[in-house]
Amino acid sequence: MTETLRRTRRGGAGRPLEEGRLYRWAVWAALNPVKVMLIWLLLLAAAVVSAGYFTSHLTGNTNSVIGSDSEQANRLIADEFPHTPSETDFIVLHSAALTAQDPAFRAVADAAVSRYRQEPDVVTATSPYDAPERLIAPAGRTALIPITLDGDDKELQELAAPLGAIAEKLGTGQVEVYFTGASPLAAAAVEQGNEDLSMAETIGFPAAAIVLLLAFGSLVAAAIPLVLGIVAVLAAFGALGIAAHFTSFDVFVQTAVSMVGIALGIDYTLFIVTRFREELAKAADNSRQERARAVGRTVATAGQAVLFSGVTVVVSLGGLWLVRSAKVYSMAVGMSTAVLVMMLIAVTLLPALLGLLGSRINRLALPWARRSLAHPDPEHSVWAKAIAVVMRRPVLIAALGTVLLGALSVPVFHLRYGVDLGAGAVAESPAGKGYTAVSEAFAPGVLTPITVVVSAEGRKLNDPQLDAVARFSDQAAGNREVADVVSITRVLDAQAQGHTTAHLDAAVRTAGAALAGVVSTDADTTVITIRPRHGADSDETADLVRELRTQAKGAFAGTGLTAHVGGGPAEIVDITDESSRAMPLVIGAVLAASWILLLIAFRSLVLPFEAIFMNLLTSGAAFGMAVLVFQEGHAAGLLGVERTGFIQVILPLFAFALVFGLSMDYQVFMLSRMREEWERTGDNWAAVQLGLTRTAKVISAAAAIMVVVFASFMFTRILEIKQMGFMLALAVLIDATVVRLLLVPSLMQLLGRGNWWLPGWLDRVLPRAGQH
Repeated sequence: MTETLRRTRRGGAGRPLEEGRLYRWAVWAALNPVKVMLIWLLLLAAAVVSAGYFTSHLTGNTNSVIGSDSEQANRLIADEFPHTPSETDFIVLHSAALTAQDPAFRAVADAAVSRYRQEPDVVTATSPYDAPERLIAPAGRTALIPITLDGDDKELQELAAPLGAIAEKLGTGQVEVYFTGASPLAAAAVEQGNEDLSMAETIGFPAAAIVLLLAFGSLVAAAIPLVLGIVAVLAAFGALGIAAHFTSFDVFVQTAVSMVGIALGIDYTLFIVTRFREELAKAADNSRQERARAVGRTVATAGQAVLFSGVTVVVSLGGLWLVRSAKVYSMAVGMSTAVLVMMLIAVTLLPALLGLLGSRINRLALPWARRSLAHPDPEHSVWAKAIAVVMRRPVLIAALGTVLLGALSVPVFHLRYGVDLGAGAVAESPAGKGYTAVSEAFAPGVLTPITVVVSAEGRKLNDPQLDAVARFSDQAAGNREVADVVSITRVLDAQAQGHTTAHLDAAVRTAGAALAGVVSTDADTTVITIRPRHGADSDETADLVRELRTQAKGAFAGTGLTAHVGGGPAEIVDITDESSRAMPLVIGAVLAASWILLLIAFRSLVLPFEAIFMNLLTSGAAFGMAVLVFQEGHAAGLLGVERTGFIQVILPLFAFALVFGLSMDYQVFMLSRMREEWERTGDNWAAVQLGLTRTAKVISAAAAIMVVVFASFMFTRILEIKQMGFMLALAVLIDATVVRLLLVPSLMQLLGRGNWWLPGWLDRVLPRAGQH
């Protein structure tokens, strides 16, 4: 006990709090708040400019997987067809009263072709009457004008608005005209994402403000987390604006960063402000020096916990780097940036603010909160009584909590991946209406074809190889899931009644431009375009991709040809397979890294296992409920969502990393306070009881804020964001109730002093976390 008390007086790491770098820095910041705030004002001014670059350079949804078959197909096309336009989009003409052969319809079509051919950004515009069998729907009331465009993803998305405006002006009372395709839909998704973000913030911020006001009982104290949450998002956007000069970010990153930045910004500030009020109440007077010392003690304890908590979240998100997906990489970078920025704010800007405010942080207190602010007594609160009840019946409570969360986790074993391309979310936009018109009049796969890239690897295609291409093309055309096949051999057979090398040479000489996207200039690579009957995100098309890959291996075996199956549908198959491959790796990496971090932080061999066990239960229960609601449709109507039959393919990966990180977040705050009490008393009951009692209110308030912020994103239209908001809100709710109030005290009471056991040899070799 003497050693315990000695360590307490000197701080948990064996030295006085006042000797720690965090303490000294925080005191300086509290004594020099104007200097710190001026630096942050300059940083935020720069962030405003940089954030504009970030938000204006977001790209639409991408499902490419690094090193996949589809990525190799795309790379071959880029290498072998350098002069082929980057993308083919469509002008859609639709009429409820006229057919394509009616003069009024034809006049609109001719005007559209002529108008788009005048646009400098349009490479080609093909009249629907040049290939009516492919470009005019069987019913005759919908026609397509394919237009080819050149540029990268961002340039193509920037063209969507002006080209769409032309289509809108060409429409008449009888003929509707829309511009649709990959880039127009992506641009619509970016716009919808911005609208969704504004709506979620409109719902989430007022709700968070109410919770903060109830938690703090003071308008001034409640305002600080909200302000710093906004600062965190703005600063994160600014940092990502710099990164956007070197890499692209998916539109979903913007929403995820806002979600994480606001939630963690409020969360971390809430913990630090709560501890500061405790330290301020212990101060000898309200002098400037005493206020600064209170800030120093706050940052050396709660601030240290915030830093370590942030590190655990970043490490959890680091597991996503095991996924070979540019979209997942961008999500990991974006969310990690939001966490790092908030950690920086928590130990720089916040100490300066607290030093400036001092006791004024309790100003504008609510009438019913004044007494509790003046005389806080957490040891006799409702929380203390509830925790004591739980600790007296540890076996029963631990069993009930484990069984409950285990039962909620069972549906995870029936998890089914799927992909929603987001067309439903932008159905009311012109691009969405055009997509719907095409899907209803043609085969839905018309807009998202499968591309099979066949290469002789530097040698000109010979007769046997052309025969192999012909056999594969005919086999694909005979598949009931295929609407149309375009290949060099089918073109040659139709035009020259043969597909020998002589026919190929003649065709390239006389119609080289027309064959530009079908065969390369040196005739060693050809692209077979297969349009499925179903949408790119359907099960039928996924099965078709897998079948074509199998058939390609057989058709081109021994011919000297290599074949890669690409296009949007193949990318969806590849990202689904990659998610299945990476999921156990991500889980294993996150668990291992979290265990090591907790071992170092809390000097216990047992606590890391407890924390991981409880966090796995939290994650499993949240995922299980998502499967029940979104995949199976149970209570979907009650929650205002639609049954999808699947969980968005990459969502489980970063949802697990983030859910696990956020769950560990509360674990770190709570265990840090318990560790303080354990070192002070050496009594496990007292450590658990006092640690939980003194953090229960603030953790519950922080959890309530996170729940309302995350849940507000369920009101958006984009499926990924809906599912993400649901999983995160539910995980935090479970974590703050069943886990923190039931499982933690019961399990820690059962293990007693064993919670804090660490072999002597391990204690000697482990690095110190650098507390205080």
